[in-house]
Amino acid sequence: RPDVTDAATPSPTAHDRRPAAVTAVVLAGGDRTDLLASRVGAPAKALVPLKGRPLGAYVLDALRDAETVRTIVWVGATDSSIRARVDAALPGGPRMVDSMALGAGAADVLRGPDDRLLFVTADIPWLRGASVDRFVRDARPDADLVYPVVGRAASEATFPGLKRTWIRLADGEVTGGNLLLARTDALRRLLPWVDFATRDRKAPLRLAWRLGPGVLVRLVTGRASLAFLERHLSRLLGSDVHALHSDDPALGTDVDRPDQLPATLELADLRPKESRTP
Repeated sequence: RPDVTDAATPSPTAHDRRPAAVTAVVLAGGDRTDLLASRVGAPAKALVPLKGRPLGAYVLDALRDAETVRTIVWVGATDSSIRARVDAALPGGPRMVDSMALGAGAADVLRGPDDRLLFVTADIPWLRGASVDRFVRDARPDADLVYPVVGRAASEATFPGLKRTWIRLADGEVTGGNLLLARTDALRRLLPWVDFATRDRKAPLRLAWRLGPGVLVRLVTGRASLAFLERHLSRLLGSDVHALHSDDPALGTDVDRPDQLPATLELADLRPKESRTP
């Protein structure tokens, strides 16, 4: 039968954690045609071996260490080490939006009545439990959707030379994060836009055009602020959107290409370069 852990019966090897604020859904879709997976012969990007663990296991270990995470749902290809780290696992969908919907459905079975859903991509191996807790606790508790943006200075202090897509705002240059905190009712309204954002993630101006010419003009001229974007997206989605500015580079640094593998990016060390001791 399909490689799926019964969502109603947590795995006996799943991490035992006290009641907390969120149910995490890890998005690990894709297959062996992914650039990174094909280069090393892995069945999926999240299963690329990295220092004795699959790439996605680093994210799972961060979630297991986080005090704010109650339950973990994995959506995508698995192996025995992945299954041992999660409460439920199911195959991914053909698109990210499909995987999000599948993960949200499984999470609904397991989550507490007041839990929000924390979506995390499986390709951010620098994530740590403290980063997850900080993001969840800094997020406005009354917000329906919370999305982190990471400042360029903080990111480049830790990962100099790593290519990212930067957006120039009135608040400074930022890049989008790889997490999303959401209430389930707001998620339903968001999902149609997730597909747009996924396709246009490397072309922020094209995405801005979808949001309206006023947003595009402000972004092109650098006059758009996070507060303006929050208000605009809140009206567009009919939800309370919070764009959380963060100086934590772990929230917005993923692995897409073989040259980005942490063997050259000091996986265990997230301190800014200038603060490191020889």
